[in-house]
Amino acid sequence: MRAGRWVAVAAATAWIAPLVLSATTSAAATTSAAATANAAATANAAATTNAAVPAGTGSDAVVTSVSCASAGNCAAGGRYIDSSLTGHAFVVTEKNGRWGTAIEVPGLAALKPSYSNVSAVSCAPGAGCAAGGYYRGAGTSSHYHAFVTTEQNGRWSRLTTVFTAGPKSTTVTQVGYLFCRVAGNCTAAGGRPPFMVSEAQGKWRKAVQLPVQGRSGSVVLSCVSAGGCTIALGTLVAREQNGHLSKSVRVPGVQALGRYPAITSVSCTAAVNCAVGGTYQTRSGAIEIFTASEQNGRWGRAAELPGFTKLNQEGDGELAAVSCVSAGNCVAGGSYAGQADFQGGAWEAFLATERNGRWGKAADVPGFPPPSSGICQPDSNACVAGQVQSVSCAIGGACAASGWYDTTKIDGEAAFVISFKDGRWARAIQVPGLEALDTADYSQADSVSCARGGACAAGGSYSTTEPLIGPAFVTSEKNGTWTQAQTVRF
Repeated sequence: MRAGRWVAVAAATAWIAPLVLSATTSAAATTSAAATANAAATANAAATTNAAVPAGTGSDAVVTSVSCASAGNCAAGGRYIDSSLTGHAFVVTEKNGRWGTAIEVPGLAALKPSYSNVSAVSCAPGAGCAAGGYYRGAGTSSHYHAFVTTEQNGRWSRLTTVFTAGPKSTTVTQVGYLFCRVAGNCTAAGGRPPFMVSEAQGKWRKAVQLPVQGRSGSVVLSCVSAGGCTIALGTLVAREQNGHLSKSVRVPGVQALGRYPAITSVSCTAAVNCAVGGTYQTRSGAIEIFTASEQNGRWGRAAELPGFTKLNQEGDGELAAVSCVSAGNCVAGGSYAGQADFQGGAWEAFLATERNGRWGKAADVPGFPPPSSGICQPDSNACVAGQVQSVSCAIGGACAASGWYDTTKIDGEAAFVISFKDGRWARAIQVPGLEALDTADYSQADSVSCARGGACAAGGSYSTTEPLIGPAFVTSEKNGTWTQAQTVRF
């Protein structure tokens, strides 16, 4: 067990100021965004070439986001580190079940960024994908820029810079959420400061900087149609339609839960049927998880996720995501702080299921050994631990989750995947083939995505040498069977 995977001492979460939106916000916010965004955003023209990256690259890489349009047709993105320790954003596509060669995001090399990364990928159900992330200009005082790039027929476009942080910003400004329901019509959002930007018929509009006190906080987003999304920030939710924001509403009961409540995930199966999840802090300082559901346009009261407090004995919870199959039928996953004989405890992975509008109890991931109790020490192999890092459901289809786990036999971290079908979770398994590749015993499945029809894909990284350096991997699932992990080729 690596020391870096122990829970930090529970502390107050950073306060995210409430979002103030109205029907008249859009125009003013667009003007504000135009002043702060990069006025000379790179044109979203198709790149003339998708050049290969230097030979030998990819020995230190990670897939941070995966998205699938259909079975065997997915895309992934992340970053790789070159010999000068510079991070480069990359994308890679799967077509008819075959993953291609990863490329650096077209147009990035000309900008000579000091660091870049893909943090979100989305593929439309028919065809075409988009990826978004961030890059930082050359020099330590350079600004952060959020970018997007789109894919058609296996070719990625030259990136478009959609938002640029102000000169005093010290936080990463990136595309954190990206949804494409129709090729050429996508919506992206992120922070910090929080912004939203939409694409119509292949052209990206000006970004809308959201009016938030302190200009901090990040947006969470879910879209069910081209130009139709639900957006959340803090404790408020609003509708987005073709770049215009409705008046926001506060999720009922969320402020009564405790201090610093914040929505960290939203999932919608229709414009008026959504679910949200997030965290709040109790008077004792424990970080707990809440959920709330919307059906036919009416939000129910936010409530503690059943059973979570009993699990979270050391008081530090994290929600990876909420994702829904249909109205009132969703799954959630993340981690809690389990007992150990050191301060803060150890991470333990959990999953929860909502059926017909009622959430069941949070429970340990099926297939994992029971969590350690009382004899678990840092930097030893006496602990059982883990985290769910990603959850994904296809509307009307199946779900999957991914992350990492540790046992007394592993003495490290192993990437896992788990499938959900017909209302039941299967048993979690180590990603097939990684045991042989992951010679340093340190792998994680950072992202998972499921498409209509039940096929899923996942990606992450594994290690071959200390200090935990290794390549990125992808794996695909069909009919409940996961394929051997494939190292991302550069």
